[in-house]
Amino acid sequence: MSVYRAELAAPDNDAEITPAEPVSDYPDGFTGTLALQNLEAFDEQTVGDALSRMAHLISWAQAQQARLMHRMKEIFRDDFHAASGQLEPGMAFSLASSECAAVLSVPQVTAQRMMFEAGSLCSTHASTLAGLEDGRLSYQHAQVVLEQCENVPAAVLPEFEVDLLKAAEGKTRAQFACKARRLREKRYPDTVAKRHVTAFDKRKVTLDREEDGMSCLSAYLRAEEAQQIYTTLSTAARGEHAGGDSRTTDQLRADILAQLLMGGLDPTLVSAKTDTRKPDSDDAGMVPRAEIMVLINAETLCGADDQPAELHGYGPISADAARRLARNAASWTGLAQDPRTGEILGVGRRRKVPAGLARWLRARDGTCRFPGCRVSTAVTEIDHTTDWAKGGPTDHGNLAHLCRRHHRFKTLGYWKACQPTPGVIEWTSPTGRVYRTEPFLELGHPKPPRPSPDPPHPSADPPIEHQQTEPRQESAPPF
Repeated sequence: MSVYRAELAAPDNDAEITPAEPVSDYPDGFTGTLALQNLEAFDEQTVGDALSRMAHLISWAQAQQARLMHRMKEIFRDDFHAASGQLEPGMAFSLASSECAAVLSVPQVTAQRMMFEAGSLCSTHASTLAGLEDGRLSYQHAQVVLEQCENVPAAVLPEFEVDLLKAAEGKTRAQFACKARRLREKRYPDTVAKRHVTAFDKRKVTLDREEDGMSCLSAYLRAEEAQQIYTTLSTAARGEHAGGDSRTTDQLRADILAQLLMGGLDPTLVSAKTDTRKPDSDDAGMVPRAEIMVLINAETLCGADDQPAELHGYGPISADAARRLARNAASWTGLAQDPRTGEILGVGRRRKVPAGLARWLRARDGTCRFPGCRVSTAVTEIDHTTDWAKGGPTDHGNLAHLCRRHHRFKTLGYWKACQPTPGVIEWTSPTGRVYRTEPFLELGHPKPPRPSPDPPHPSADPPIEHQQTEPRQESAPPF
């Protein structure tokens, strides 16, 4: 394989240039060539290495694009000031972004967003720009960093940014966004409610016209409301499957939602036998009761503090939102937690019973535990990491959720898994690469209990889990 590295000479970028044949067609600032040769001779190891290097190249190029857009803004700012004698950053920004939009053939709004992000990367977020250039994260990851750093006090911003960059390693954009959001809420819980109020004011329903006679209807709602609606539709869809319906889960969710909103179905009913696309059908069954989980500690529930809660499948929500859900709970179940390790020791008055253990694993994992997979635990299977037939125990340190596809990968032996510590899974791919996945909940060590004459009992002052019907919910402590 012969690969030449092409680099762009940009302001404040004195990286060494790999010698290569000059290309006269390139404008000033470019040098070298890049070639991928002898591809047909690559084996799986070489292909994997090349893909990794290409990802680095793409990140590097996007970092240089950010530098160029920032430079365009500076040029328009200086020229506009020189020509008019006035300093109007807004006008200079608009003119510069319009120029970039035309060059890149992107909408004006897209160019404005890119230029704003470029300004942040080239000023207050130089560490993120350096990580992008070094290939340690993608541009999508960098956008998450910028988003989560908004309104963080300037004095602590550099340290918080470094922690975010560490958290991005080995994560998909969606996984990193969830982890980064949780990290911010733990560090600055007082900002949760304020930002929720601002976001709640932006609630809306939008209609985007698509091709082939289709449209996309979207609703921007409270997280807990959206989660309840989606879980209810998913539960109803599974009920239809159990009744022999041949439609996919996605198709069923869409059809049930459409019929409910258009009045084709009673809001409390859903057909268990008939196609919901036939509104004149008479057979109907009850909508299955859906269940979502909200994890909240006892102090927050009682109003003693305002620590964020965890909405299963979403992430942190404000204490007020969690308490609002708790007020509608139909029943409660206590979770006993080890004060030293954070391990769940039992559910209610029981210890490690299968049903309780399954509920704990569902909260812990959040999604399929295969690298990069985001399939919810609501539609996955619990798998013994070390097969039960080979002596693997049925406990939380040897169990994890897998979707059907990735469960089959493991069962057939293509991918191998182990849990070096409970909840943390290390996967070995068919090419020998090792990937590490962490649970949805962070199983860190909680604060030590207050000194007392007697050793604390594991179930003393247990966090609270609650359930609700129509739909039903749960709540347990954040970890």
